[in-house]
Amino acid sequence: MSLRIIYPDIAVGQGFTYVHEQTATRLQHPNLFHLHKLASDHCKANGFMLNNDEFEENVCKNTVNIVCEEGIRGVGDLIHGLAQPIARLADLAFGTNVQGCGGCFKRQQQLNG
Repeated sequence: MSLRIIYPDIAVGQGFTYVHEQTATRLQHPNLFHLHKLASDHCKANGFMLNNDEFEENVCKNTVNIVCEEGIRGVGDLIHGLAQPIARLADLAFGTNVQGCGGCFKRQQQLNG
């Protein structure tokens, strides 16, 4: 089970932080959904695939004063957990990045709300 952000609507300090380890790029934004878009665009531009679970865990580890916990927060996480294996298979079969879908990430956060 990966880390989950408890308060995704509350930005602290300089906002949410994502660090792409392979390129040593540090991205920050006060809005989590915008940061996800920045991270997704950065990954695509550099030939990497963004995974929503890894994104959220990365933000938890790299954002100062953020509250995260391990486990399921709500219905969004439950649906995400059920859909993720299907998304992984689709990505492998079709070369897509459903696992890093920005819309999926946003809906997951909203359903957890």
